[in-house]
Amino acid sequence: MRTLPMRRQVVLGALLLPLIAAPVQAEPALTDSVIDQRLAFIVERLDARATHGQIWHWSWMTINAGSAIGLGIVAGLADHEDDAVNNAVQAGVAAIGVADLVFRPLEARYGAAPIRGLPESTRDEKLAKLKAAEKQLERNAARAEERTSFSMHAANVALNAAAGLIIGLAGNPSDGAIAFATGTAGGVVNILTQPAAPAQDWEDYQALVNRSSHRTEVLVFVSALPDGALLGMRLTW
Repeated sequence: MRTLPMRRQVVLGALLLPLIAAPVQAEPALTDSVIDQRLAFIVERLDARATHGQIWHWSWMTINAGSAIGLGIVAGLADHEDDAVNNAVQAGVAAIGVADLVFRPLEARYGAAPIRGLPESTRDEKLAKLKAAEKQLERNAARAEERTSFSMHAANVALNAAAGLIIGLAGNPSDGAIAFATGTAGGVVNILTQPAAPAQDWEDYQALVNRSSHRTEVLVFVSALPDGALLGMRLTW
């Protein structure tokens, strides 16, 4: 068997080095099976969080709406000014809670309903549906991260501190302190009882994407030369 001269072997090594060392940067085109796998994963995780989301939403809607209405009525019927101020301010805080639920809804309670009806008869439609599903999963994760968000807990303390201060200055100082303590505690419970699992769902999905995108390919090729041949190998990962 003919061997390549040393000069040609050195050239071969020099040619192969950049080919072997350079990783592929672009993610390969998704196959239909990969798209289906990712969609199925997201739909399953979204639906799994819907019950917790519905319970959380309607429980707090009932608490806040009931408190806003009930305390508002009590404030209007109060015989003493400090009682009227106390109940009116706390009714206002409860109304803010209702507004938060309405204008900043917990999307996890919808499950996969927002994306389930999207068309997927063509490849482009499937890709669009996958993109919408990924955004939904990511938004749910971002909402779940609010459970440990400093800004959310700081806003809770600030709101109830303002309410307690108003009650203390315009009414009874002890009522203001009680309102601050109970309101802050209720806000903490509200924040912490939101669904936490969507944050892990997003991490698990990222791991799934990384696994399905990781491909190693080996390409062996032979190029003709004037006085021999060049054997090469390309490794991509």
